[in-house]
Amino acid sequence: MSEPPITGREAPPELAPNLPLARRFLATHPPPGDLLLCGLTGSHIYGFPSADSDLDLKGIHLAPTHSLLGLRPVPESHDRIVVFEGVECDVTTQEARKALELLLKGNGNMLERILSPIQVVDTPHVAELQALAQRAICRRFVRHYQGFFRGRCREHSKAPKATAKNLLYAYRVALTGIHLLRTGALEADVTVLGPRYGFPLTVELAQFKQQAQEKAAVPAELDQAARADWPSLEQGLRDALAASPLPEDPGSEAACHDWLVRTRKATL
Repeated sequence: MSEPPITGREAPPELAPNLPLARRFLATHPPPGDLLLCGLTGSHIYGFPSADSDLDLKGIHLAPTHSLLGLRPVPESHDRIVVFEGVECDVTTQEARKALELLLKGNGNMLERILSPIQVVDTPHVAELQALAQRAICRRFVRHYQGFFRGRCREHSKAPKATAKNLLYAYRVALTGIHLLRTGALEADVTVLGPRYGFPLTVELAQFKQQAQEKAAVPAELDQAARADWPSLEQGLRDALAASPLPEDPGSEAACHDWLVRTRKATL
């Protein structure tokens, strides 16, 4: 059901993410447990990095098994935003049980970190989690992408100025959802998805953001043209759901349970 990844336009080398720096940051700001997976997300994956883009790191950690046996609750999330070696680094990780629960509920953020094409840490668990995530792809993810898209549109409408970043995020989440529902494949690059689904303005906006600062205002006519696409993007999500070949529910719930039990036992 899934398709091979499709390739977007290459960003200039100077805009590539600094992965050695990201690994140093993670080493000095570790989660409360073993880091099983950490995917790069954000502008670098979405096809519109700029010189001042931060490093957006999303991962999954495993709490020590003995910490689950007592009265004290185990933190489900770990969040840090730090300017590290001159670069803003934003890391969020969820404990493995919470991460799998979110995945099975159709949380697109969790799916995207697991299937990110740039994994910052190399562990045996990456491939295992990616296999579980592929089997979890189903129609229930539509709720995430519809809700996230509407939220991005509201956020842009309330912002004091129109930025390419906000407009691109709205395109990105809708188009990723459309492509996932239609093909069963995860693709987050708007410079690929926009032209493919009839929204070429994504390329112009990405180029504008790349040449300007992260929060630079776009010209009024560009903002109006992008907003005019919102109803079509909303309809595109509805049409993709109606035509989707995906199953209603995830196919990996039992496998996720077995994997978590096996992985926790291995740390005893």
